[in-house]
Order: sequence, then structure tokens, then C-alpha cells
Amino acid sequence: MILRFFAAALLAATVAAGASAGVPISINARDTDLSDVIGLIARQSGLNIVADASVKPRRITFRLHDVDADTALATLAQAYDLQTHRAGNIVLVGDAAAMNRRYGGSVGATTVALRNAKPSDAVKELKGVLPDAGLIADDRSNTVVVTGTADAQTAASSLLSSIDAPGRQVMFEVRVTDVKPIDDSSNVGIQFGGTGFGAGAVAQFPYALTKSSIAINAQINALVQNGHAQILATPHIATLNNREATLLVGETYPIVTVNEQTGFPTVTNVNVGVQLRVTPTIGADGIITAEVHPEYSEIIGFNSSFPIIANRKVDAVLRVHDGETIVLGGLFQDTSSETISKLPFLGDIPILGQFFKNKATARQRDEVVFLITPYILEPSSP
Repeated sequence: MILRFFAAALLAATVAAGASAGVPISINARDTDLSDVIGLIARQSGLNIVADASVKPRRITFRLHDVDADTALATLAQAYDLQTHRAGNIVLVGDAAAMNRRYGGSVGATTVALRNAKPSDAVKELKGVLPDAGLIADDRSNTVVVTGTADAQTAASSLLSSIDAPGRQVMFEVRVTDVKPIDDSSNVGIQFGGTGFGAGAVAQFPYALTKSSIAINAQINALVQNGHAQILATPHIATLNNREATLLVGETYPIVTVNEQTGFPTVTNVNVGVQLRVTPTIGADGIITAEVHPEYSEIIGFNSSFPIIANRKVDAVLRVHDGETIVLGGLFQDTSSETISKLPFLGDIPILGQFFKNKATARQRDEVVFLITPYILEPSSP
């Protein structure tokens, strides 16, 4: 086969290195025998694909780029009146009429229009579930072409409709506050009840839950009015169930470094400000499992034109009810400074110079608190 491939010089194919089942393949065949194209798909995908004796010798031109084996076979079958039949881990490809007589059922194609799901994502979910149906995703028209017997088309259409059902969404109300302690012995000056706390207890743990956001927001507002807190950000973010959402309230700071050997610069972007990654999972009981990764960063200085960035972040996975507030704290920053002022000359006199100096110390301590409240958004009627 390989000798004939090079001698005829009729087949130009791009073979992905290390390709296997599920890895995108590319085919560029010009005036090539149909059975050779089937063999090429088998070699690239690593699948056991056999051309049936009913495949008639004919020259075809067939080009595909970065598709999986199922899509390649379905496209080939639709274009050249073929049919596939799977038996275990072997795929048999043959003339549609002959395969129909042998295995029964009439072969055809139907187009399923999707409203909510992305066709390529839907096809990935059904990969391997419908061995007797070929699925071709067309993201441009938001449709999926299904090839196979009538039963296979019906089963595929039903599953695609199930996948295309509007997904549930969760909206997160986020409030990020920089809280300064009321005195040196207090942590944040915020009092709330909830998991792990008695009513009116001062927060001593990295996170807690409260039944309603009203009470905790009222206390935050009081701290802001008294100068003990500052609101850093109040973003809202919505995402589909089981899909991660990200937000950045700040700026992206570019850092340029030059390779000493090549002399070429490399730009690395660093996000500075309020960042949040969150993934919700809505349970059958309506409780939300929230995987949250909040972070607060700021530039505190420079070293040789490179920014020195202070980061405060926490990772947590919590189960909360709809409308229940997650309080993530414990993100402290404690800075101490000392300033010495003295009279010229007199302050430098040994021993006596201490009477002409003044030493002042200052301590700045604050905590960044994330308040995250999820709300389930029910899908609207079509």
C-alpha cells in the first residue's frame, strides 16, 4: 500500500504526528482510490476501519482539516453513498445498498437545528454514544447533520434535543471590601451569624455563611460610613451550571523581559486588582456547590522597573442555598514602618544625640473580605 502510495504520487495527505482516536486528523486526497482514502482515515485515527468488498473502485478528491474520525467517516459516507456498521471495535464501510441489504434499515440524513448548545460541543458529548449514526457539526449554521438509518437518526435527534435544552444559570453578586480594624486587638470589626459562629461573634475563620446578605451588607455600610472600610468592587457575574466564570476589576500590567541569548523581548501580562474565578453546580435539591477562587493584588513598589505585587487569595468549595451569602475573609496585610528624624550634627553625637532624635512607628493593618451571593436564574420560556 505504501509503495503504491508513493509510486502513484496521487495522494497528498497531512498525517498528524501521534494521531489516535479522538485526535483531529487532516486529509488531502486528490484523484485517489476510495478504498485508499478509507485506509488513510484508519491509519491517522488508529481505529480499526475496514473497507467492505462492496466498495467499488473509483477515484475521488477528498479534503478535510482538523476533524475527528467519526466526522471524516460520516462526511465520506454522505458524499459517496456509503454506510458504516460498527461491530465491537471494528468499523465496516461499504456501499449503502449492499450494507442495507446485509444489516437492514434505510440510510439517510437529517439536519437538527440547535438553539442553545454549540453544535461542536453537542457532537463531542455524543461521541461513542451513537455508533450507528454519523454526526457532523456546523457551528456557522448552528446545526448538526445526522446520517444513518431511520432509527439512528431518531435516536440522535432525541439526544440532541435533550442536550439543547436551556441550561440553568447562576448569577453571583460580589462585594469586595477593604476593612480596617477598629482597634489592634480586633480582626475585622464585622459581626455576623452563620455556619461556625454564634450570633454576633467576630469572624475568626477564613469563611462563613450567613442566611441573608442584608445583615452583613448593613454592617459593611456602617463600617464604610465610619471610615473603617472601603468598597473595592461590586461586580455581578453570571454563568451556566458547571461552567467557570472569571472576572477582573483592575488592570493588566505588561512585564517585558529580554532574552540575553537571542535578544528578543518577551511580554508577560500580570493582572492586578480584584480577580474571581467561580464554578457553580446546582444540585437536585437546589443547593449550589460553589468552587470559588477570589484574589486581590496590588503593586506595592518596583524593583529595576519590575513591579512588586502583593497578593491575597483563598480557595474554597462551599455548599450554599439560593440567596445565601458566602463571606471569605482572612486576607490580611500587616505593614509596620519606623521613621527617625533628627537635628543635623547634634543628632549624630554619641549617647547625647538620642536627645535630639525622634522615632515614630506606624502600623497599617487591613483585611480584604469577599462577599459572594449566588442566585439561581431559571431559564426563560422560548
